[in-house]
Amino acid sequence: MGGAVGVISGLLGIGGGVLAVPFFYLLMSGTLLGVLPVLPEHQAALAHATSLALIVPTALSGLRAYERKGLVEWSVVLPLGTGAGVAAVLGAQLAARLPSLGLKVAFGAFLLVMAWRLARGRQRPATETDDRGAPVPRISWAAGLTGGGAIGLLSALLGVGGGIVAIPILLRWARLDLHRIVPASLGIITMAALAGTLSYIVAGWGTEALPPGSLGFVHLPLFAAMLPGAILLAPVGARWNQALPVEALRRIFALLLLVIGVRLLWVNGALLLGS
Repeated sequence: MGGAVGVISGLLGIGGGVLAVPFFYLLMSGTLLGVLPVLPEHQAALAHATSLALIVPTALSGLRAYERKGLVEWSVVLPLGTGAGVAAVLGAQLAARLPSLGLKVAFGAFLLVMAWRLARGRQRPATETDDRGAPVPRISWAAGLTGGGAIGLLSALLGVGGGIVAIPILLRWARLDLHRIVPASLGIITMAALAGTLSYIVAGWGTEALPPGSLGFVHLPLFAAMLPGAILLAPVGARWNQALPVEALRRIFALLLLVIGVRLLWVNGALLLGS
């Protein structure tokens, strides 16, 4: 599963949390293997925090692969990433106080939106060009902090990288060229996930009844088990992004997210209504 998270992160620039979080839900609820029982009120926070912790090195691994090719537009990444980091700190503190069941339902709805966007395919940005016909990326710090705030808040609340928000902003606001979208998204995701992880650690510090090996709300053994595959295969996803026609892969992944999202809404929505 760590390898799958890495490939998806490097391929689509969305962090991989959309796969990691539902996998963690299954582990912690006893549905899958039953090796990591967690109290229901702590499941969402622990899953989201551990996902964010995993996203940091995974996104960095993919980002390095793009940076070697000179594809990271730092003038866009820094303003958006700064706003995302600040909002992620606040989002993690909020998520730690919200009902776990409600967060699971919100995550299921998020997956359906994600599936719809992926199935639609990639949109063309309204790019400006310079005298040589090269795209001109552009975003102000004010717009970057605003857009980054939306990315960071979603990232921390749901334990995902925030690429579902970052990619449209990079397309429309920053007017970024298509082949630089994923590298920039990974840069923003890294900053948001790091800030969110640290905030989740602080929010969960001293919380009773967390499983052994927890650092705040981050479960270190699960993080360590997923990490090698994620780091090793994120550059593979980055290479596929540059070499393969990824539209078919995007649609297959959209179908997977649709199935997972419907299941989460069906099971947890019924529990939420029943309570």
